Amino acid sequence: MSRKHLLLIISILYFFNVSAQNNRKPFQEVGIFAGPVFFQGDFGERSVLENTTKNVGYNVGLVYYLSADVRSSKSIYQKFKLRFDVSATSVSLQHYGPSASSNSQFGQKLRAMGSDVKIGTIGAQLEYYHWKTDDYSRKKFSPFIAVGTQLNSYSAKAYSSLGNIGNLNVVPEKYVEGFKDSRGVVMSLSSVLGFRYKLDDSNGIIVEGQLKYYFSDWVEGMNPDPSKYTENKNNDFSATLNIGYVYYLD
Repeated sequence: MSRKHLLLIISILYFFNVSAQNNRKPFQEVGIFAGPVFFQGDFGERSVLENTTKNVGYNVGLVYYLSADVRSSKSIYQKFKLRFDVSATSVSLQHYGPSASSNSQFGQKLRAMGSDVKIGTIGAQLEYYHWKTDDYSRKKFSPFIAVGTQLNSYSAKAYSSLGNIGNLNVVPEKYVEGFKDSRGVVMSLSSVLGFRYKLDDSNGIIVEGQLKYYFSDWVEGMNPDPSKYTENKNNDFSATLNIGYVYYLD
């Protein structure tokens, strides 16, 4: 477990401890969210914009919020919300860019490659509001930053329209051993920038951008040998724009 994972878990446990010590019921919210996912793995060259704008999927989920109910107006806990969510992500990936667009045999093989990726996620996120949360500030507009950790179950279906993968007749040498069906469970870390807009006492809208780093390079089914192909030096990651609705239970 990384130090960031440990610090977030300690923060969550301490948050609950504060609520219990105050012997007051925490503020609660439930909601839904959805948005596009820009997945960045080993498909295409990272410097080619098409690999970001065209390798786009979608993300949908359910969310639950807790906020500590504390009496002191100076309490730091008036600036935090704790969020739990479950979500599902789906994205289809292909190669784009000059190499994949060329008329060479290499380009033809790249264009024929693809991967259908499905990810189920359970996560926790600690949000910080500079001007206190909307439970205390009573502001309509409340920006926040957040960090989170997630447990992800992923499945990638790797394929080529030229035939069965795993041989030089179908994929370039780089991908003979580094491109295959993949599935597993992996942890991830996320950083978030967003805001919520409170429509009334019971309803609100959330908009957030999330960057997620996976502790695996096999999430999309592609991982050329990094000792041989030194350009393959990063794990998979994604950027998501979520738009959500929340209902205030209290």
